[in-house]
Amino acid sequence: MVGSVENHNKRKKIYIHVQACDRRGLDANKTAKYLSKNNYEIVNRAKNADIILFFACAALNTITEDSLKTIKKFQKYDAELIIAGCLPEIEKEKLSKIFNGKTICTKDIEKIDTIFPENRIKYSTTDDANIVFKNLNELSPLEILKRTFRSIKSIESIYINVKNHIFKNLFGENSFIYRVFPDPLLYHVRTSTGCSGNCSYCSIKKGIGPCASKPLEDCIEEFRNGLNKGYKRFAIDGDDTGAYGIDIGSNLPELLYKITEIQGDYKISIRNIRPDWIVRYINDLEIILKRKKIISIESSIQSGSIRILKLMNRYSDIEKMKNAFLRLKKSFPSISLVTDYIIGFPTESEEDFKQTLDYLKEINFNAGMIIPFSCNTGTEAEKIVPKITRKDTYRRIKNAKKFLKKSGYHILFIPWNELFIFWNENYKNS
Repeated sequence: MVGSVENHNKRKKIYIHVQACDRRGLDANKTAKYLSKNNYEIVNRAKNADIILFFACAALNTITEDSLKTIKKFQKYDAELIIAGCLPEIEKEKLSKIFNGKTICTKDIEKIDTIFPENRIKYSTTDDANIVFKNLNELSPLEILKRTFRSIKSIESIYINVKNHIFKNLFGENSFIYRVFPDPLLYHVRTSTGCSGNCSYCSIKKGIGPCASKPLEDCIEEFRNGLNKGYKRFAIDGDDTGAYGIDIGSNLPELLYKITEIQGDYKISIRNIRPDWIVRYINDLEIILKRKKIISIESSIQSGSIRILKLMNRYSDIEKMKNAFLRLKKSFPSISLVTDYIIGFPTESEEDFKQTLDYLKEINFNAGMIIPFSCNTGTEAEKIVPKITRKDTYRRIKNAKKFLKKSGYHILFIPWNELFIFWNENYKNS
């Protein structure tokens, strides 16, 4: 649903809040730039705002419920509430039960001009964001400390030097410990929006739409801009990063070849690339990794069972995947491989579960995430039976935690969306 905000003579104050993935955080930051250019004042407290713009997620049922609770909280303020992100499209019915205001879905974000028709500068002419939007009023003490350090240049310089010479040498710059402490902000080059996949359990594509790639020259220019601004850590990111270029006659390896040819002291993380893209591009990736500019790759396996992967509509040649991951490690031994997998997918047997754990151990991922299965309304997986009970799912998660700990991993539970992060400190950079 798209409407318009009444035009007032006074400068309007808008509060932006994000409760979603980093890609939506980029959307929020671009939107903040767009509104600022149109003379809106971005405020840090909802109570001070004339308008509240909430970017909400609906990737999992637990996250949807959390988003709906936040909407109810914002409805208590004396401000117009606008809901953005993927939730308005994915969970229309649930949202309509508590909210009948204006919404703008992720795939239609450029239509935000119709919500703010008085704006002279259009959203489409606003440069993409490269830094993920942060909710200032909800920053952790550590995040506040980071911002304080960055605002006081002498302290920032001392701290970064200590960090680089002590934590980096002790743990390696890819380690969880090193990354927890304050460091310069990660600079994102968002290569595309939308997804080319059709996973049976996923409703996100409803919110983000099909793959739409950014021109190659624009991606390279953004990367150079980041370098010129002094950034050293970059993320090549997208809703479906591996699909980059398929709609514009290019591909991800072409982009990576051109970027890693650029001289400079920088490191790159590739995020959100499915294993099938790694298999497809493995020959090129081997060559690119030998340049030692790409330090981490995030690729979700979701399961180590061929049968379950087929039910998920995922790439299911696990031997080719394993071979590709091991080739990546051989090309650049200090590469950090990050993954995630789902426990409790419908019909998953104890043998399927065991195959997943064995697969994780064979590849020896550096870090990852355990996700309890969440059945979104309207997905193919909703029709797959029998379902695994919540009790059995969490019993398997408990067993997975024991397995991972024995394999040398640390585990952190994130209670508000019921995810388990695991990481291994037993590796260092070259």
